[in-house]
Amino acid sequence: MAGAVWTIWGNLPGRAELFPALALIGCVLLHTELSRPVEQLRERFAGTPHISLDTVWTFAAVLLLHPALAALVITISFLYRWLRGRPAPLFRRVFSAAATVLSGYAAAAALALLTTVPFASAARDVAEFGGIVVAGLVFLVVNTALMTVAVYFGTPHERVRDALAGPEEYGLEAATIGLGVLLAWALADWPVALLLVVGITLALHRNVLIRQLRRQARSDAKTGLLNVAAWRAAATGELVRAKRAGRTTSVLMLDLDRFKLVNDRHGHLVGDRCLLAVADTLRTEVRAGDLTGRFGGEEFVVLLPGTAPVHAHAIAERIRGHIAAQTGGLPEPITVSIGLASAPPAATADVDALLEAADSALYEAKHAGRNRTAGHQLAG
Repeated sequence: MAGAVWTIWGNLPGRAELFPALALIGCVLLHTELSRPVEQLRERFAGTPHISLDTVWTFAAVLLLHPALAALVITISFLYRWLRGRPAPLFRRVFSAAATVLSGYAAAAALALLTTVPFASAARDVAEFGGIVVAGLVFLVVNTALMTVAVYFGTPHERVRDALAGPEEYGLEAATIGLGVLLAWALADWPVALLLVVGITLALHRNVLIRQLRRQARSDAKTGLLNVAAWRAAATGELVRAKRAGRTTSVLMLDLDRFKLVNDRHGHLVGDRCLLAVADTLRTEVRAGDLTGRFGGEEFVVLLPGTAPVHAHAIAERIRGHIAAQTGGLPEPITVSIGLASAPPAATADVDALLEAADSALYEAKHAGRNRTAGHQLAG
């Protein structure tokens, strides 16, 4: 935000920019409300992280507006989506908004170097189009770099590429940047056409959801995590790939402490809320390439590809601490015990052997007093 203040100090936004700024803010609010049911389902089944479609509005703001006004549009977009979406840590939204603002400034700087006139009055020729494409690439690269650094250091990773999203997610981000260009063009030359862009964005949002709902057949209905069969199949493939690459694989097995007492005291609906709270924490705390599933009853399982025991223990302790600190919507604190098992690449263990070792470690954690992590390492 300091950069926005500095840009205002040197050059005040003009009145001509107020209409596109207000129009973009209106689009943000309208799209957030219209897509709210879709986004809630998407957040539930997509996991963390996932690409936001709000880049349509934020990149259009970068092209059309004074940097300070663009920063305002970006901030409102993230803040309003946080207020109207599923509960999520505010600091994550703040970092994402700041990363988007910085990416926008980098894109605006690149565009200023390549073009001599503002986007609204620029010639619609190949040279100007090339400058806009470069600005879009700068936006995508800078934002990817900032978010990758945050994910890499936010959870222990052995390799940077494990902190990256998949090609489909980056393809979706590039598509939203392209729609942002069309939206900016509509606001500059034919404002009524922005209704088409809003409609296209909603359709894109729903198509993304359809792809994710296809995965729902592999998901546990109560938590949205992988079911046992889907988790085992995916974990088997990940373990084979890890052995070929010479990487250690770790498994976490989590069990809610005294879950039967929670059900007996408060009923099964409260018990379901506890299960969902644990699932949401796992979704928030694990990395994009990790596999999280509900193993049955009050047990959960997480496969951590390419993760050494020390890093897996750090992940387990962070998950355990965050679950114990939850208070919202639950009548009493909940805790989990965690069993950890790691298999070096030379180990002959399969997924069942890893699960058996993790289950044994979980038994130790339970008998050592609960709300703790115990671990086993399989022989290489």
